[in-house]
Amino acid sequence: MLLQFLNALNGFWKYLAILIGFAALQALSVLSFMQLPFHVITIDAVVFTSVYAVLAVLMWNTIKYGKFGSLPFLQELLIYTALLMLSLAVIYGVGYGLYSFVLTDAAVFLFAFLPIRLFLSFLVLLLIIQYFRFKMCEISTSELPLTNEVTTSETIAEVEEEPKSVATEILDHIAVKSGQKIHVIMIPDIICLQADGDYVQIITATGKYLKEQTMKYFDENLPASLFVRVHRSCIVNIQTIARIELYDKQNQQLTLKNGHQIKVSQAGYKTLRAKLHL
Repeated sequence: MLLQFLNALNGFWKYLAILIGFAALQALSVLSFMQLPFHVITIDAVVFTSVYAVLAVLMWNTIKYGKFGSLPFLQELLIYTALLMLSLAVIYGVGYGLYSFVLTDAAVFLFAFLPIRLFLSFLVLLLIIQYFRFKMCEISTSELPLTNEVTTSETIAEVEEEPKSVATEILDHIAVKSGQKIHVIMIPDIICLQADGDYVQIITATGKYLKEQTMKYFDENLPASLFVRVHRSCIVNIQTIARIELYDKQNQQLTLKNGHQIKVSQAGYKTLRAKLHL
C-alpha cells in the first residue's frame, strides 16, 4: 500500500512524502528513549532529516560522477568508507551545534542520545550508499534508455541537420582508461554507443566502457558506412542489428544481436532506412 502510494506521486511530492515520513520516524525514535517537549522533538527531527537529505544529494552526485565502479575493489571500499565517516562527522557536528546553542534546555538528554543517533545514522547512510550503488548498477546494465526519444521537430532537426565536419579523422579504434588499465576497443567490435551525462558509454560484446567525449564527436568520426545515429542519445553499428519492428503506430524499435532493444526516432529511422537501402 505504501509503495503504491509513493509510486502514484511524482517528483517533488514523492521526495517530500519520504522526508516527512522519515522525520516522523526520527521523532518517534527520540520519544522512545525520553520524554521531551513537542517543539524540541520537532526541531530535532526536521534538522536531522534536512541533514540526511543534503548528504543524500551530495552522495548521489559523488557516486554518479565519481565512476567508482571502474576502480579496484579495495580503493572503492576506502572511498565509500571515507564518505561514510565524513557524513557521520557532519551529523555529529550538526547535533553538537544544535544541542549546544539551540536546544540548550534539553541538551543533557539529547547529548545522551547522540551516540545512539550516530549508530542509527551509520545504518541509514549505509543503506543510502547501497541504494545509490544499486541504482548505478541498474543504470549501467539496463536496456538502453527509451525515455529520451526524439519526438519534437526541434530535436528531430538536431539529428537531421548536424553537419559532418569536412576534415574529420575516421576512427579505427578507441582507447578508454579504466582505473589503472587502458582498454583499446576496435571500431568493428562496437555494438552501440549511448549518451551518459558528460560521458559516452561504449558497448561491446565483452563489456561496457565510459569515454569522456560527446555524441557529436563520435557521430562525426565513426565510419559512416558502419554506424548510424538512430536517436539523439544513441549510435548503432548497423551490422549488430538483428531486426527492426514497429512498437506502436508511428515508431520503430531495433533489437540488437546482444538482445538490447532501442527505440528509434523518426529522423533516425529515416537515416537508417537510407543506410540500409530500404
